[in-house]
Amino acid sequence: MPPIDPAVLRARTHALVGRLVDPAAAAAGVRALLSDYADRTHRASPRVSTSQVENTFKTSPPVLRAIVTALREPARANPTATLALAAALWAGASREERRIAAELLGAVASLLPTEALALTDQWAVQIESGATADALAEHGLGALARADPQAHLAYAQRWVGHPNRWARRFAIALLWPLVKDKHWDNVPAALRLLGPAMSESDGEVRRAVADVLAHLAPKSPAEISRFMLEQAVRSNLNAHWIIRNAMTTLGPEEQAAIVRALRA
Repeated sequence: MPPIDPAVLRARTHALVGRLVDPAAAAAGVRALLSDYADRTHRASPRVSTSQVENTFKTSPPVLRAIVTALREPARANPTATLALAAALWAGASREERRIAAELLGAVASLLPTEALALTDQWAVQIESGATADALAEHGLGALARADPQAHLAYAQRWVGHPNRWARRFAIALLWPLVKDKHWDNVPAALRLLGPAMSESDGEVRRAVADVLAHLAPKSPAEISRFMLEQAVRSNLNAHWIIRNAMTTLGPEEQAAIVRALRA
């Protein structure tokens, strides 16, 4: 990867703005920039297996941020072209391109919500990693989530039982914009989404459920504790794994009661 000269990088990302009217040309420009700043020194070990798909470019985060920063405001001035650019980048299939696509989607989702959700419907079944699921959920749909939490949770409910594991992982990630919103506290609504996922057998999805559940606890420890106790009496090992990994954010007394329920 070449050294990052801020002035050169700024000039190159600014040049992308002029291509927004031609989404295919803009996508090609983004791809060229990612390739030029790619880290070609790293090679994955053949001895290490992972369920995560490798990045195509391994471009450093400062370059990704520079691209998104340059395009975000101009994108809002031409939302239709921006969605076309996002679709072209997503089709590139690298994790970096999909992260940028999610950011661009988020920049215009409030302006074209119907079109943004239609595009997300297509993308959800093409997600290839937890990183992409998180990016699409938080950066792509975060603004829509905060604007209408009820509609957002109804949208997430569509994916929680999907046959594709990454679509299910996406459903759980859709809770993050609300979990991180200090003004949102409808924990029962979140638990209605998480309930069907408590039996999840896929490790990637199961870890996501535990993580979200743990971070929900500070919003309403009593409701989370009661939910875990209800789940603990089930004879489901997947639910028990989620509970053990999620209960650490509860108080000592609540944890002790849950452990007793798990052992009963």
